[in-house]
Amino acid sequence: MTHKTISKNSIEKIVKDALIIFQLVEDIPQLWDQSFNTYKTNCRRIPEYISEGRLKIAVVGVIKSGKSTFVNSLVGKELVKRGAGVITSITTRIRKGRKNQATFYFKSWDDINFQIQNALLFFPDEGTDNKLLNNFDIRRKNDRNYLKKAYQTLIQDFPDKKAQIRPEILLIKYAILGFDKCKDLVNADENIIRFKSREFDKHKAYTSDPNIAFYLKDVCIDVFGKSLDPNLEIADCQGADSTDPAQLEQILTYLESSNLIIYCISSRIGLRQSDITFLNQIKNLGLLENIIFINNCDLTEHENLDDLIKIETSIQQTLDFLEIHPQIFSFSSLYNLFLNLESKLNKKDKNRLKFWQEEKKIVQYCDMKTQEFNSLFKQVIDKNRHEILISNHLKRLDIIIDQLDQKIDIYLDLLSFDKAKEESAKKTLDNVVNNSIRLEAIVDNSFKGVVKGLKQDIESNLKNMFIHDDKAILQKVQNHILTMVLDVEKYKSKTNASGFNQILYLMFQDFKRGLDLFVIEEVKPELKRFVQDQEAKITLYFQSLFDSYQIDLLKPEHYSQFETDSKLTHPKVDFKTSVDIGNIKKIMGLNLPSIIFEAKYTKRIKTNVFTGFSLQTLSQILSALFNRKSGVSFSPGLKTAALKIKKENQKIIIDQFEQYHMNLKTGYFFPLIEAATRDFKEKTKEQFKQYQFFKEEMDKLFYLKNDEKKEQRKKVQAIKYKIKSLSCDIASCSKISKS
Repeated sequence: MTHKTISKNSIEKIVKDALIIFQLVEDIPQLWDQSFNTYKTNCRRIPEYISEGRLKIAVVGVIKSGKSTFVNSLVGKELVKRGAGVITSITTRIRKGRKNQATFYFKSWDDINFQIQNALLFFPDEGTDNKLLNNFDIRRKNDRNYLKKAYQTLIQDFPDKKAQIRPEILLIKYAILGFDKCKDLVNADENIIRFKSREFDKHKAYTSDPNIAFYLKDVCIDVFGKSLDPNLEIADCQGADSTDPAQLEQILTYLESSNLIIYCISSRIGLRQSDITFLNQIKNLGLLENIIFINNCDLTEHENLDDLIKIETSIQQTLDFLEIHPQIFSFSSLYNLFLNLESKLNKKDKNRLKFWQEEKKIVQYCDMKTQEFNSLFKQVIDKNRHEILISNHLKRLDIIIDQLDQKIDIYLDLLSFDKAKEESAKKTLDNVVNNSIRLEAIVDNSFKGVVKGLKQDIESNLKNMFIHDDKAILQKVQNHILTMVLDVEKYKSKTNASGFNQILYLMFQDFKRGLDLFVIEEVKPELKRFVQDQEAKITLYFQSLFDSYQIDLLKPEHYSQFETDSKLTHPKVDFKTSVDIGNIKKIMGLNLPSIIFEAKYTKRIKTNVFTGFSLQTLSQILSALFNRKSGVSFSPGLKTAALKIKKENQKIIIDQFEQYHMNLKTGYFFPLIEAATRDFKEKTKEQFKQYQFFKEEMDKLFYLKNDEKKEQRKKVQAIKYKIKSLSCDIASCSKISKS
C-alpha cells in the first residue's frame, strides 16, 4: 500500500540545494536580509512537514457492509474487530506508527452528564427528581439509581423492541452499563489512556463495546509495519444508518475533513434505503467528488459470476438514478484478507479460503477488480499527496527562490563598469524606494476604511441570510416543524398512573430527533456553503488589496537600464502565503457556532401542555358521566400536546436563528477579518521595509572598485546558476506528480 511518486531523496536534494543557496547569499550583504533566517528554518523543516502531513481516508457504509473487514484487508492484518454480530461502536482512526499503540480519548464528566441530561429531557421528573435532574452527576449513587429507574420505566411501559433501540434509551442504557468499566478512566477534564505492547489488542474490546464507546470521544490506533503508508490516516467509521443524529453528525464531520471516501456495500443485500438516505446526505454536503464504491462480496452467497454481476449492475443503476456516477469495484475484502494472512489462518478459515478458490470465475473477476481498485487508489492518493502534502511547500520555496532571482537581476545590472549606466541605475533605485514610501503612506491612510467596507459587506450578507432569510432556511425549518407527523397512536401506554408523562417523553424525543436530522441534512449544508462563500469573499478582498498595492515600482521607461526586464515589477505572488484563512482560523481556534436549531421544552410549553391535557381529560370524564358509551382516551390530549410543542418551537427557533446570526458575526467573521487584517498589514509593512533595506545595501555597490565588482558578479552568477538548477528540479517534481 506504500506508493511514492516523488522520492524522499528528491525532496531532500531540493532542500539541501536551497540551503546551500541561502548560505551563499549570506556572504553577499546586498542580497541578504533578516527574512532569510526564516526561509532557512522553514526550508529545513519541509521534509518534516511532509512526513507529518496525513491524507484522511474515510471508510463508510451502513451496518453489516463489511467496513471493518475492508479496513483489515487494506492494512493487511486483523487490526479492528470484525465478524458476525460485531458492530463498530466508535469511529476508529488508524495510522502508521513507530510501535503498536492504541490511544483512547475519554470525555470529561461534565460532557457525559450533559449528554445524559439531554437524553432525560422531558422525562417525568416531579418532586425531588426534578432537583436531581438539574444537577445530575452519574458519579453519585443516588443519581445512578434515578437513571436506572428511568430506564426501567421506559422499557417496562414501552416493551416494543423498536422503542428500546431509540437513541435516548440506548444512551441511558450504555451510560449505566459502561459506568463500572469506565469510572476510573474518566476525569474532570478529558483523559487519555494508551494500550501498547502486550496490551495493544485490548483496543478491540473497547471499540466494539457500545457501553465503553459512550464514554469515549476519540480513538487512534498507531500500527507498526510496512503495510501502512506513513502519510495516510484510515478511519473505520460507525454504521451510517444510526438513528442517533449526534452519531450521524460525527460521521459527516469526519467525511468533511477527509480526502477520500470509500463506501462499502454488502453484495448480499445491495443498496438499502438507509444507503440511499446517507448518500443523499453526502451529496448535499458536496462530498461526492472523491468517493469510491466497493461492492463487498460474500463469496458464499453467490452461486456464480452472473449472480455477482447482477448485484453490481443493480447497484450501478440505483446510483445512476441518484445521479452518482463513480466506479464500482466488486471483490471480497475477507478473501483478500485471508490471502494476506494465509499462513496464520486457523483450520476453519483455511478451509473457507480453499472452498472459495474453487469458484475460479468469481475469484478471477474479484482479483481483477482488486487490481483495478488498487491502481485507482494509488492514483488518487498520489494526486492528493502532491497537492496537499508536497505542492504547497515546493511552491512556497519556488516563490522565495524566484524573488531572490529578481534581486540578483537588479544586483548584476548595478554592478556596471559604465559610469553613466551606474548613475542611471542609482536614480532608478531611488525611484523604487520613493515609490514604496508613497505607497506605504497610501496603505496606512486607506487601510482602515477599506477593511471597514469589508466588514459592512459581510454584515450585509449576514443580514440577507438571517434577517431577510433570503435562502429560506428559517421558513424551511418552520414548515418542517409544521408538517412533522407525530403519530400519537403509537405512543399509547398500557399504564394509567404515569402513562401520559412517558408518552410525552417519547413524543418530544421523536420531535427533537426529527428536527436534529433535518438540520443535519438540509440546514447545515446550506450554512456551510454560505460560510465558504463569505470566506472566499474575504480572501478575494485581500487579494484585490494586495494586487492594487502592487504598483509598478519600476517605471517602464527604466526597464532599459537593466540587462533583463526586472520581475520585481510583476512579482509572482502566492497569496496564500500572505493571508491564509485556514491557518488563521487554526491559530485563533475559530469554529462555527455548534448549535443552530434545537428543540426546547420550556416551562411555558410544559404549563400549556399539561393545562390543555387536563382540560381535555376533564371534558372526556364529564362526557362519560352523561354518556356511558364514551370512554377516556389520551389521544385527543396528546394531539393537542403535539400541536403545542410544535407551535412553541416554531417561535423558539426564530430567536435561535437570530442568536446564531449574532454568534456568527461577532464570534466568527469579525474576529477572522480583524486577524486577517493584522496579518496582512504586518506582511505589507515588512515588504516595504525590505525595499528600504535593499536600497541601502545596493548603495554600497557604487563604491566598489572594478576588481571587487568583477569578483561580486562572479559569486552572484554562481548563485544564479544554482537557482536555475533548483527551479528545474522543483518544476520536474511538479511534472512527475501530474503525470
